[in-house]
Amino acid sequence: MPEGALQRAVELLHRLGEGPVQRTVAELAGDAGMPTSTAYRLLAELEAHGLVARAADRTVTLGTRLVALGRTAEAGLHERLVGPATALMEELSHQIGETVILTAPCGLEAIVLYAVETERHSVRLSYPRFRRAPMHRGASGKVLAAYLDAAELERLVATAGRPDLFEELEQIRANGFGFTAGELDPGAAAVAAPILDRRGRILAGLSIAGPEQRVVADVEGTAGAVVRAAQKIQRAQQG
Repeated sequence: MPEGALQRAVELLHRLGEGPVQRTVAELAGDAGMPTSTAYRLLAELEAHGLVARAADRTVTLGTRLVALGRTAEAGLHERLVGPATALMEELSHQIGETVILTAPCGLEAIVLYAVETERHSVRLSYPRFRRAPMHRGASGKVLAAYLDAAELERLVATAGRPDLFEELEQIRANGFGFTAGELDPGAAAVAAPILDRRGRILAGLSIAGPEQRVVADVEGTAGAVVRAAQKIQRAQQG
């Protein structure tokens, strides 16, 4: 499959993954911004590989082969990233007294890989595994967005409709952490730091999140703690 066609096929899979379980080809083509004839051709190729399935009523769903691929990907993430991060996340949550979250890029979204809730407070934030949120909202997403390559960053800014996002993300890179309040969840605030691979590309983000009034009381101290923990996870991940 040529590179341009591959990108469009991936876009179709992404649209299937974020919308209703069943979609028509015309709906998918419209959402992905491509001719219906192109969507039909690409979906036929994806169906041949078990990545999508087409029902008798001509609707399209994700294919069963993706279940196996997803389980393999989950196991790989646990071995490579979640496993090395778990103990450090528990230590950080105990130290700061807030929820600690590990997120990773998923297209133009941030997806929760793992979370450790504090036991210090009865009022605390809870994040289910695999929860997805727009990458341009909240510290846990923005710290990933700040390290996107140029093409993906352009696409994110265009999708978000926020030209001012470039400057904000540059500041996150300069500071080495991001802080937001009330952007993703009302009344909540978070501080996040990046976890990079050996080539300096974004691998994941580590966040401390809690009720806004508690987090804003010591943003600098929280930022220092989350940056140090992220760097430890980064070293552990890199071996």
